[in-house]
Amino acid sequence: MKGRTSLANRIARCSQSLYAPLVIVLALAALSWGQAQPTKRLRTTAAPRLKTMQLPEPSTSGTIPLEQALLAQQRASVPSDQRLEFSAIGQLAWAAQGVRVPRGASASLTPSQLPAMRLYFVLPDGVYSYNPTDHSLQQTSIEDERQALVTALVNRPGAPIGGAQIVLAASLRDFSVQYGVQARTAMLLQAGQAAQNVQLQAMALGLTFVSIDNANLNSVRRVVRLPKGVDPLCVLLLGYPAGTTAAATAGQSTVAQPGSKRVLLVVPQQAFQDQELYETKRALELAGVPVQVASTRLTTITGMLGGTANVDLLLNQAKVSDYGAIVFIGGAGVVEHFSNPAVTNLIRQAADQKKVVAAIGTAPSILANAGILKGVRVTGYLPEQVRIVQGGGNYTGNPVEKDGLIVTATSAPAAPLFVQAILEGLGEAR
Repeated sequence: MKGRTSLANRIARCSQSLYAPLVIVLALAALSWGQAQPTKRLRTTAAPRLKTMQLPEPSTSGTIPLEQALLAQQRASVPSDQRLEFSAIGQLAWAAQGVRVPRGASASLTPSQLPAMRLYFVLPDGVYSYNPTDHSLQQTSIEDERQALVTALVNRPGAPIGGAQIVLAASLRDFSVQYGVQARTAMLLQAGQAAQNVQLQAMALGLTFVSIDNANLNSVRRVVRLPKGVDPLCVLLLGYPAGTTAAATAGQSTVAQPGSKRVLLVVPQQAFQDQELYETKRALELAGVPVQVASTRLTTITGMLGGTANVDLLLNQAKVSDYGAIVFIGGAGVVEHFSNPAVTNLIRQAADQKKVVAAIGTAPSILANAGILKGVRVTGYLPEQVRIVQGGGNYTGNPVEKDGLIVTATSAPAAPLFVQAILEGLGEAR
């Protein structure tokens, strides 16, 4: 028994003596294994930090009378892409929607008293939604989507994007809560009112704009990432007029180089047709085509409806080779061009050099007098039919006619199609 006990004790002492080294060996082995296995780090992409911008308090007084702002809309040019000042953005937001929320009373308003219209700003540093209750912008995207939005709307290379873009949008469901069966009517009326407010405010700030109300809903919704059930109603491109000090500061130039596809608009020095000039000029500029206005006097000219326009050069100084198209604007004042040798010479040179020659309203009669309409399909203001036929033209009465490089149109409502035909001709001309 004593022998067995002594043997057991020796085994126990041996086990104890081996235990500590074994633990150390196992610990070192575990440590070595852990170092041999690379630690896998999970990569996480940080979500962009969307910011809220508090807009400055809007000004409620100005120096431009309402009547001047209304008239200024007729001759508004296409906006440049120069970034707008922060104060101008705040003023535009207030005019569009903030004016409907009394300052300081937002906390006491019920949800049904808050504007149902939604306002989005597409700016160089992202997309923002406007909160009229505290006059602030909440960022919804960090990308500059201005070019993408214009491409979706206009789909024409070189079209200006503006310094800021405003999207008026709304949910019919939200309007139904307040207006019931009249929801759609109320929604469209408020959208029109907001768009008009923005346009007048832009004029008062010395800005200019282009309004696009036939927007492709799906394209706008995708670019601006509108919430489900919210439909865009109107898009406005705003900015400083091209060629102003603000645009020059950014190093932008709106002067076309000789030989480029720019267009010369020939306008009577008095009694031109206002809308024919404004709509044609704006549509060309929106398509990215540089435009110059020529007349017989280097001064401010006046239209039949009281509108005005600035003249860039005298008619007798214009060189056909500098332009891709010569476009004649109509109005009662075109009679001064019927017997003007400089006009006749300009038209014939343009035809000989294979340039686009275009005229709208009463102006196709000028082309007839110059003798370039023989056998050509032509349209124009209906009372001009006799002169056109006497000049050898085949009068059709259609809104727009394009026969080779000669383009004619009946009146201002046909201006978009008129410009489209001119652009097609520019692609075909030398």
